[in-house]
Amino acid sequence: MRLLATLLLLATTTHASVLDAFRANGIEFEVYGEGRLIPEKQNCVPYTLDLNEFINSFNTNNMNEYSRGLLQKRIFTSFDAICRKFHIQVTSEPPVYNLTEDRTQMRYLDYFDYNWNSLRFERDLKSLFLEHKINHPFLDAVSQETIKRAGASDVLDFSQKTTVFPKMCNVKQMTVDTMICFNISETPQSGTIYALAHGGEFLHNEEVYAYYDIPQFALITQQAVIPIELEKCKVLFGTYIYCFEEFDTQCDVRTLSDCPIYAYKTDDDFVFRRNFGIGYIYATTESEVDLYQNGTRQVVPGRVFVLRTNYETPESGVPVMIPEMTPHQESEKSQFAELLPESQKILKSGTPTRLYTTQRRGVNFLSHKHFDQGAWETVRDFFGF
Repeated sequence: MRLLATLLLLATTTHASVLDAFRANGIEFEVYGEGRLIPEKQNCVPYTLDLNEFINSFNTNNMNEYSRGLLQKRIFTSFDAICRKFHIQVTSEPPVYNLTEDRTQMRYLDYFDYNWNSLRFERDLKSLFLEHKINHPFLDAVSQETIKRAGASDVLDFSQKTTVFPKMCNVKQMTVDTMICFNISETPQSGTIYALAHGGEFLHNEEVYAYYDIPQFALITQQAVIPIELEKCKVLFGTYIYCFEEFDTQCDVRTLSDCPIYAYKTDDDFVFRRNFGIGYIYATTESEVDLYQNGTRQVVPGRVFVLRTNYETPESGVPVMIPEMTPHQESEKSQFAELLPESQKILKSGTPTRLYTTQRRGVNFLSHKHFDQGAWETVRDFFGF
């Protein structure tokens, strides 16, 4: 019990130190959800789930030809619609059937079997996509090789030990390309996913706005801070986020080391907005901003602030957006070196310019030229002193 308490204290302390580093470096952060990093190459394999065997198991012997054709049309159409509803990529359109539902051509039992089989297909497919588990009736299509790779003893054990992530639907072939991952609950890299954004600063009498371009999301575990790309993650049960690879970046969000710097030239009506979690982070030289591009300008709390939107429904029944603006806490000391005059001249108000740290006589400056250095530094490097 004492060991568990010690581990929890250590994890809390590590977590807090990371958040303190974010604050010190001018990074806005908010909890986005609980998550886990699953190395895809180690824990997952591609798998194509064939739905034809499941469909062929439907009892259509007593249906007439028209009813069977209508059932095929509905299955293809439902497959396409359900995949799109779950935001799964669809590679082909459903076949075209020149059939319309006409009850006069269907006997009572035909219509019953048509509805029963259609609803059964739709229910089981939705269950697959919602639960991320290969359960009955799809288990019959799983090969023994796949079962062994999961370390399972039988199909039921396989269903418990695996999690399936649909990636693509081939409507014409009636197949689902998936990624099956094994024992993901045992993967140690789990923690809290944070949304991140660097607040940035106004420089040179507010003529320049500069900021560090950092990953928008990071998974913070007991051992590490792992940048992730949320678009490549999957949400299970609406609460837990599974990610399969780290975001490819050299940027260290704890220290801002190797994080790209971008800058804009500002003017009297400068407004710059970036995504931040479920909201936005703004930088502006104006005192009022049209936050929702609807013609209504609202007083803002500072030059840099975070916008989150709440929704209220008054008696009229029409939802109303209520802005919640939080000013960014600017650092007392600038995080940026002085910008070289020649670099400031080339900045634009509508396009960001990448800046690099350089040295002039041993002093750091920001330049738009990569590996830029003064004449003295060139001579000194040449002679080695």
